[in-house]
Amino acid sequence: MAKKVLRNVTHCIFDMDGLLLDTERLYTEAAQKVLDPYGKTFTFDVKEQLMGLQTQQVAEFMVNTYELPITWEEYAKQQRDNALTLMGNAQLMPDTERIYEEVTKQIAASYGRPYPVATRFRVMGTTEQRSAEIVISECNLPISLNDFLKRYSDMCHKRLGNVPLLEGAARLLRHLHANKVPFALATSSGADMVELKSTHHKELFNLFNHKVCGSTDAEVKNGKPAPDIFLVAAGRFGDTPDPSKCLVFEDSPNGVTAGESAGMQVIMVPDPRLSEERCSHATQVLRSLEDFKPEQFGLPPFSD
Repeated sequence: MAKKVLRNVTHCIFDMDGLLLDTERLYTEAAQKVLDPYGKTFTFDVKEQLMGLQTQQVAEFMVNTYELPITWEEYAKQQRDNALTLMGNAQLMPDTERIYEEVTKQIAASYGRPYPVATRFRVMGTTEQRSAEIVISECNLPISLNDFLKRYSDMCHKRLGNVPLLEGAARLLRHLHANKVPFALATSSGADMVELKSTHHKELFNLFNHKVCGSTDAEVKNGKPAPDIFLVAAGRFGDTPDPSKCLVFEDSPNGVTAGESAGMQVIMVPDPRLSEERCSHATQVLRSLEDFKPEQFGLPPFSD
């Protein structure tokens, strides 16, 4: 595949969930709580189709896909209620998912057992206790629930203590702000949810020039993968830059498509489980925001 030509930009636009804030695991848990009474499991192949969509799109898709005997409005309310109880503690994006997976894999390996991808998908979004029950059962581990949980907790705490909490998000936003590069937030979440999720990060989120919240913004007629949200975000900068001068940061295939359809370059920081094919339309794919090199797009380089 030919290397993509990188063009200079003047403005940046950021998605939020799964990119700046570690909320994707919480969304998964909220969705699973809605499905539990119906004996359904929220799998990753369904989740990746929902990434970047607005509230109504998600609710309608879930009701139809899982054949739930409720309206999309009822689903949306249950999902929102569940999310409200979980989102207040959303953390700036650390690379925690791979740590959880590696720890579980190590425990299974200590008994000579593999940790299959299918089992990994089954534990997504469940409580630690339920995750342990699933792993012990499906991997046939000769260990009690309490012993598994103790080992899991000890190993996670040891590993998480060595992980940079911000994983590049705060560094990049503060760098752009210090160098007077305008940047905006463009999230499919509603304004109230953005307020809740950013409760512990007010200082950082106040650095944004403006925020476009797709699920509650009247000007965003169509959700991602339509380009509306990014075009609205670009239009609200004081100097109204041409879309080609805006660089989008995303984690979802739908978000990448939306950015490209808006005529913008897109940096993608995907969930590592997404296939290369699902990421191939991005301008550049990075492991994390820490790997971003501003100078490649004509922006001031990091000084540290």
